Amino acid sequence: MKDQELNLAIGQRLRSVRAARGITQSELAGHIGVAFQQIQKYENGTNRLSVAVMLRLCSYMKVDAGWFVNGIEIEAGTGGEDEAAYLAAEIGRISDEKIRRNLTMLIHSLTVTNLAN
Repeated sequence: MKDQELNLAIGQRLRSVRAARGITQSELAGHIGVAFQQIQKYENGTNRLSVAVMLRLCSYMKVDAGWFVNGIEIEAGTGGEDEAAYLAAEIGRISDEKIRRNLTMLIHSLTVTNLAN
C-alpha cells in the first residue's frame, strides 16, 4: 500500500468527521494553529497527518484516535477478505442493540437486492 493511499484515506475520514460535526476548515485550522489550506491538504491526502496533530484534532472533534486508523487498509483498497471481519467488528462496537439490529437488516436487504440484480 502506498503512503499516498493511506494519507488520502485518513484525510477522507478527517473530512467526514469534520463535516458531520459542522466544523469548517477554518475553524479546525484555527484550533490546531495551522492555515485552513493545511486542513485542505490533510483532507486531500497531499500532506501527511502527524500523530501529534491527529491527537489535537481528535480532542477538539471528540473522536477516538483509533477512528482515523482502524481498518484503514480496507478503505485504502487493500483489505480483501478482512473487510467482512472489519465490518462485523465495527457493528459490534455499536452499543445500542436496536441500531445494530437495524444495521444488520439494512445490510441483509442490500445483499438480497444486489443478488437479485
